[in-house]
Amino acid sequence: MLIALGCKAIASYPEGAPLAVGFIQYPLGLRALGHQIVWLEVIKAAQVRDNPQRVAGFFALMDMYGLADDCALIAVEDPDNQALETAEVFGMSAARLADLVDQADVLWNFATSIRQPLLSQFKQRALIDGDPGHLQVCALEFNFDIQDHQVLLSVGNKIADADCEVPRFGRQWKPYRPYVHLPMWPFTPDPGPEAPFTSITQWSWEELEMDGRRLSLSKRESYIRNVALPQLTHRSFELAANIGANDVAHDRELFQRNGWRVVEPFAVAGTTDSYQHYLQMSRAEILCCKPIFKELHTGWVSDRSVAYLASGRPVLAEDCGFGEHLPIGHGFLRFATVEEAAAKVTEIDSNYPAHSRAARELADSYFGAKCLDEILSASLAAE
Repeated sequence: MLIALGCKAIASYPEGAPLAVGFIQYPLGLRALGHQIVWLEVIKAAQVRDNPQRVAGFFALMDMYGLADDCALIAVEDPDNQALETAEVFGMSAARLADLVDQADVLWNFATSIRQPLLSQFKQRALIDGDPGHLQVCALEFNFDIQDHQVLLSVGNKIADADCEVPRFGRQWKPYRPYVHLPMWPFTPDPGPEAPFTSITQWSWEELEMDGRRLSLSKRESYIRNVALPQLTHRSFELAANIGANDVAHDRELFQRNGWRVVEPFAVAGTTDSYQHYLQMSRAEILCCKPIFKELHTGWVSDRSVAYLASGRPVLAEDCGFGEHLPIGHGFLRFATVEEAAAKVTEIDSNYPAHSRAARELADSYFGAKCLDEILSASLAAE
């Protein structure tokens, strides 16, 4: 099949290697299954004018993975109003791109990157939502053309459950599991008990409101609730967080005082190679989720977490309901309180070889190529 994949995150955010790797795995996996792909990357035309090197940087990155020849970078004046007739296309002719759009069997539209009127030129359109709750609550106020997709998919494992409070807009949403391209993430040896539990995260104070409810998007809140972990476990923890120089709340000092090492994400994971190395030198992941994922019972699973798992690195994740649909306890563990997290840290360290093997097996069984087949089947179905 010919599968089009729409994205708007890679060229616009060249510093975000972890984000790019998460997306790039999908076309690599589809090719490995024998499918043809075309990658459609949308960017604001003003960003290209301000920094023309974004174009070369994007294609250089995609060329590292053998994808550049099947990529189109589409520069539009208004990302909410996308028409090929008025866009500037890099990487292929506008005529070839129009033919590929017409021939594509399905569009996988990551986070509503492709918008009208271009969106309707695809015969089959599947929304791929990696941020359950965040996207839908924003869509209560802003139009993202959600209703113009025949299929709606979310990485929230609980998106179809009765107790999931994510707005559905009167539509059926289907869950999918994040894909990890296993050839990209070899099982690597135990880095040793002195290696830190780590994670990479954005640092913000953002929040939304729904029906008078405050819904936080800030992982900062979640990590602060668990700041005592190094003192409770007497072991090393490291957080790659873009706290920035203007740290008016003194967050860096708070974490350092409690035994965390705080590093800049761009310094330790600013390229795809350094990102992979960062995960491999970690003992495990310590993942605190956006509060909105817990509040709305989404069952979210991070694409970064499945890369840790594939590398043989156990994941200890704050519970937002994913354990109702995935096997947990071996390699992939959950916690609700800092005290429970501390106990699970001790469990991982005391049985590390078993948890490491279980992590890789879980990645292979639940987040490998089978995921792509399931996403493809779901995205081709009618509601």
